[in-house]
Amino acid sequence: MQRTFLRGPRAVLVFVLGLALVSAIAVACSDDGPDTADVEQAEQTQQAQQSAQPEQQAEPIDAAQQQAAAQPEPQAAAEQQAVQEQSQPAEQAEPEQAAEQQSASDTPVSDPDRDTLIEGELFASSIGPEETERQFRFEAATGAWLRIFVDGKGGMDPIVTLLDPEGVEVGVNDDLSSTNRDSLLIAQVPAEGLQFIRVQPFDSNSRGDFIIQVQTLTIGADDDNAIISVGSSTDGRLNTPGDIDVFEFHVDLGQQVFVLVDGDTGVDVFAQVFQPGGDLLQIDDDGGHGLDSEIYFTAETAGLWRIEVWPASNKVGQRQLIGAYRVTVEEGLPTSAVTEAVAGDLAAAALTFLEALRSGDPLTILALAGPEALTIWGWDDAEDVSRDIQKLQSISLGGEILQTVSFGDVLHTSRSRVYFQFSEDDWMRFELIQLGGRWLVDDWAHSIGPPS
Repeated sequence: MQRTFLRGPRAVLVFVLGLALVSAIAVACSDDGPDTADVEQAEQTQQAQQSAQPEQQAEPIDAAQQQAAAQPEPQAAAEQQAVQEQSQPAEQAEPEQAAEQQSASDTPVSDPDRDTLIEGELFASSIGPEETERQFRFEAATGAWLRIFVDGKGGMDPIVTLLDPEGVEVGVNDDLSSTNRDSLLIAQVPAEGLQFIRVQPFDSNSRGDFIIQVQTLTIGADDDNAIISVGSSTDGRLNTPGDIDVFEFHVDLGQQVFVLVDGDTGVDVFAQVFQPGGDLLQIDDDGGHGLDSEIYFTAETAGLWRIEVWPASNKVGQRQLIGAYRVTVEEGLPTSAVTEAVAGDLAAAALTFLEALRSGDPLTILALAGPEALTIWGWDDAEDVSRDIQKLQSISLGGEILQTVSFGDVLHTSRSRVYFQFSEDDWMRFELIQLGGRWLVDDWAHSIGPPS
């Protein structure tokens, strides 16, 4: 695989550039911190977006340019707003889901005298200092699949439980994932009638405001299984938490094959590739961009190979992040080097994001977070980021950067990857996506070893 390295003066330049950018951002953000509690949430988010726009340059900048970089561009707020609008799971934009889900722009309703939830409605509620839970009701038919999402605001960490009309527990979820403390429960209703939904705080320090939404999922026929050809793509959908789709393709002896399973934003896919004799060749969860799966190999056996796609499990073993995806099978291995200028832009964006993680700067983190990152962490505003600062800083973030390695994406020119090396076997990977002409960080992982 081709690589673009930034070594010596270029590496120093990029590192110095990143530090200059962080300083500029700190100046721009000094009057707009999260402590302005009396400002409306919408105004706070807009100020965060306007204050934390980093100028990404591949060439040296003088003092005047640094001062200019600290000033927000006129279109910066609009660009970030467009990015956050695109950050909603792509599953929501599908026609078949239009009646089930609402856009993020819908204003939640609040009614303290009502405990019955309406299909697809965003309902705002809270658990007060002396309360231990909030209970709701929802009418559902036997066998219906319910998607119950509870979005904790600020420091609220919810646990959601579904109970049948007799009060018997059907399912429970604490955290959507290992990084997202909101709750997402997908469960099948055993008996028709008014189902009970209980929302509780994780502990006494986790009470507060939340938004709850209940949807009845339309489960289509499991007809995604198909035979496809190398050099083509096909769409599929994980309809239920236990759904497994199978695709087969013919490969010649010695043929090089690249398999990508690209899930919609927020859909976590897991892929397995089996040889013609049925032996498992390779498995992958998040080897691709963000939560996508990526497998490539040179065939030692000719015949009909098989891909299995299923929802990845979260930390409590519940397969929940279901939705649409695309399987692509290409001939060849994924090799995509980037130009030196693009490599500089990528390294600057990743470095600025890394320094914001290290320093705990919620405004910069939010401004540079891509759609996948916003979904993975459950961030709606800077307050949500502040809630997770301690968790972010508990993850090892490396030391001095020795070098950077940048890659493009062989199938998506708007996606790229940056590796920072801290020691011989200590690397950090950043997944970036280009939206509105800016590089944003969609995901990152540490201690993954050197790029292959």
